[in-house]
Amino acid sequence: MEVFDLIGAGFAGAFQPFNFAVLVIGLLVGVVAGALPGISFVNAMAMALPFTYLMAPTQAMAFLGGIYAGGVFGGSISSILINIPGTPASLPACWEGYPLTRKGQSRRALAIAITASATGGLVSAILLTFAAPPFAQFALRFDQPEFFAATVLGLLSVIAIAKDRPVISMLSLFIGMLIGTIGVDPMYGLPRFGFGVSEMQSGINFTVVMIGLFAIGEVVDLIAAKPDLSVRREGGGGRGLSAGDLWRIKGSIGRGTGIGCMIGMIPGAGATVGAVIAYGVEKQASGRGRDFGTGIEQGLAAPEAAKNATTGAALIPLLTLGIPGSAATAIMLAAMMLHGVSPGPLLFTGSVETVYTIFASMLLANLLMIVAAALVSRGFSTLMRTPPAILGAFIIVLSIVGAYGVRNNFFDVWVCLAFGALGYVMKRTGFPSAPLVLGVILGPLAERYFLTSLANYDNDYTIFVQRPISATILGLAALFVLWSLWPLLRALIGRQGKSRKGYT
Repeated sequence: MEVFDLIGAGFAGAFQPFNFAVLVIGLLVGVVAGALPGISFVNAMAMALPFTYLMAPTQAMAFLGGIYAGGVFGGSISSILINIPGTPASLPACWEGYPLTRKGQSRRALAIAITASATGGLVSAILLTFAAPPFAQFALRFDQPEFFAATVLGLLSVIAIAKDRPVISMLSLFIGMLIGTIGVDPMYGLPRFGFGVSEMQSGINFTVVMIGLFAIGEVVDLIAAKPDLSVRREGGGGRGLSAGDLWRIKGSIGRGTGIGCMIGMIPGAGATVGAVIAYGVEKQASGRGRDFGTGIEQGLAAPEAAKNATTGAALIPLLTLGIPGSAATAIMLAAMMLHGVSPGPLLFTGSVETVYTIFASMLLANLLMIVAAALVSRGFSTLMRTPPAILGAFIIVLSIVGAYGVRNNFFDVWVCLAFGALGYVMKRTGFPSAPLVLGVILGPLAERYFLTSLANYDNDYTIFVQRPISATILGLAALFVLWSLWPLLRALIGRQGKSRKGYT
């Protein structure tokens, strides 16, 4: 009963006028920043950090928490409407949401994304409220081998995305991982694969790659194809989402929410890993795996629920152990330290009101996100009625500005344009680009965790299977690969059996 009294006190604090106002403002800022290509919600949180100087700790956390919750979803708006992921975690929304838009069902796709994201975020906020201490004890047992195993699981999920072309998709993944190695060696600090270009020593930023492949490449393909947009205008974006439709995808939302909550509690995994794994699992579990990539609602709902389910779960190790699980929670940690608040077990005894006000703010943020997302989505929907030439020019200008703004570097603009040309070629030839992006994002993480694991455990390569948690995760990854490849293996075994019969 004491827990509910504390939650009530937390809601009373969250509903104080200024606290509620900064929460709503943060939520709107996050949704808009996430939806704009090249302007991630993490950058928005970093830029908002100085504005928290004059706020109380609870107000600062409500403000940044609103940006966090809204920004993780916001990237799906541009993914669904114009096939440009505002955040890496919104890649699956491109794969399933944009095909729905091409069919004239943008309103329905957005409704699915908003509902699934709000559900996942709300469940994770409830999990944060009631189960923070025991889950934090489990996360405390994670070390570098476990982080490596979780990243490997995310990389291997590309096999599930590969449809019937696993070899080509794995090749694309390896190319992306190779691009991710450009820069400075994380262990020895030596430049590599720079080819004498000083700007390349800072590496190829995955945001720039993503903008080029999806934004520039998509615009060039859009203009070259000279499409008829009347289908997209038809019916004002198609019909919305009914209660019956929502009931049919409840399993997908539930699976995505569960996966996102588990992944979110693992420091270093984050929304991208959660969304990709949820998409791969849903492809196998939905029974419609062969149709994924053509606008399957289950394939949109599961990763949308998963990526927002990581938000509340990621705050569990932050608040109870002081371990930031992502760049966004690292900024929130900086805000807490700035105000003299030290996260950890003592926080739950010395600043109980602050803790439960944060819990209540996250619950409110995920409820209010439905309204905020609908308002921002309606503004972005006007792009659907824009002529292709004007729309293309707007996206290219915004993409170039966004690519420059990532690191205030003109070299990134040229990299963006180069990957734009590559994205157009890949789209025309049917070479998958999504595995390449995943390789660029997750490849460096896997390398860093692998090298630090060996450095911490005397170059013992067996440490990954000696530790129970990392061995379990790697075992799940192996089972996931076998599960994904089983249809191909069964078909191969069937063909060999028929050939033997024909020979005899």
